[in-house]
Amino acid sequence: MKLSLRWLQRHVDLSGIEPKQILADLTMSTAEIEGLERFGDGLECLVVGHVRTREKHPDADKLSVCQVDLGHEHGGVAQIVCGAPNVAAGQRVVVIRPGDTLPASGGKGALKIKVGKIRGVESHGMICSEAELGISEDSDGILTLPADTPIGARFIDVAPVQDWVLEIDNKSVNHRPDLWGHYGFARELAAIYGRELRPAALPLDLPADGRKVAIEIADAAACPRYCGLFVDGVTAGKSPFELRCLLAAVGQRAINLPVDLTNFVMLDLGQPMHAFDARHVGDGPIVVRRAKAREKLTTLDGQERKLTEQDLLICCGDKPEALAGVMGGEGTMVDAGTTALFLESANFQAATIRRTSMRLGLRTDASARFEKAQDPANAELAVHHFLQLLQHYCPTAVAAGPLLDPAGFSYARSRCCCAGRASRRSSASSSRTSRW
Repeated sequence: MKLSLRWLQRHVDLSGIEPKQILADLTMSTAEIEGLERFGDGLECLVVGHVRTREKHPDADKLSVCQVDLGHEHGGVAQIVCGAPNVAAGQRVVVIRPGDTLPASGGKGALKIKVGKIRGVESHGMICSEAELGISEDSDGILTLPADTPIGARFIDVAPVQDWVLEIDNKSVNHRPDLWGHYGFARELAAIYGRELRPAALPLDLPADGRKVAIEIADAAACPRYCGLFVDGVTAGKSPFELRCLLAAVGQRAINLPVDLTNFVMLDLGQPMHAFDARHVGDGPIVVRRAKAREKLTTLDGQERKLTEQDLLICCGDKPEALAGVMGGEGTMVDAGTTALFLESANFQAATIRRTSMRLGLRTDASARFEKAQDPANAELAVHHFLQLLQHYCPTAVAAGPLLDPAGFSYARSRCCCAGRASRRSSASSSRTSRW
């Protein structure tokens, strides 16, 4: 498991403490830290450029000839040939200049940039994509920056692309389900250094009425708690750059905003979630039940899974939609056309999830956490955290109904409100609103 220090700083002030010191103190007091690495290392040479003009290459339909202003301190305007389909005049872009080296990323070796001719036109540098920067797998177009980004500034000074990442020995936290997210380790650090632990999330005022669906839990022992919420006004576009950087630093691939936020909350609180396109839920009911003998489900990875009566399913009516605690079903995923979500945040019996994961050879980030016995209170906390983040990045998103919680837990909300100063002898959880 990986931890981002930039991420941990959202919850506890670590200013003035060297990353190597944090590694040593966590290893001595909490869990073995296997390594410390610099995410975004080698990007110091990149600068912000302004594409003044973009013209079609005279001898190649898919290439553009751009005049890019790099600022006076970097030689002024440079001519760069670019093959990205989205390059356009007026953009702020990330440029690597001749003589500099782009670090290895995406399985490719380091690339030293030289002045060269591309189909007869001289090019003095390269405009970079996210894949070339090692931030994501997106190589379809160049990375564009906000229009007010200073021309000639170092890329690392204007974007959150560098981070320190701690590699945790998972075996050392198998007995600590509270440490399977950043917030748990932030709590430990707050206790170690005597610093304030900020709240993870604040409770939102959800509607008392609105869109609902019946939730039937056929096996309460296997599913002690199931929270659901309908959310309207969703735009399932690309996540903001800072969010993609945080996820990339800990090895998580960005997909789209709703899916990325479920992953973010999981990696933050340790509580897995699943966002269904609400169209697949319809009028329900949502049924949590054991699989029937020889029942099958095709999961999100495209594999058909043969199930047994030991496996737990999330169903819409009688139709299986997800393998509980392990992976969603194919076809229920959020895509570019999604405008409404059904958000699932549940708690499952550890042994049930472990048996299914091991039998199918299907180990996921969700199953790794559920098999450690997560706190049922986190199910509701995660819903509030997700919705706050979603509304921050997508202001049109609104809860379309009340929190659906057939188990009727009453203590989770009081935990949401809890905040305070951690001590070495007390690591009680508190919560906080999102801040970038």
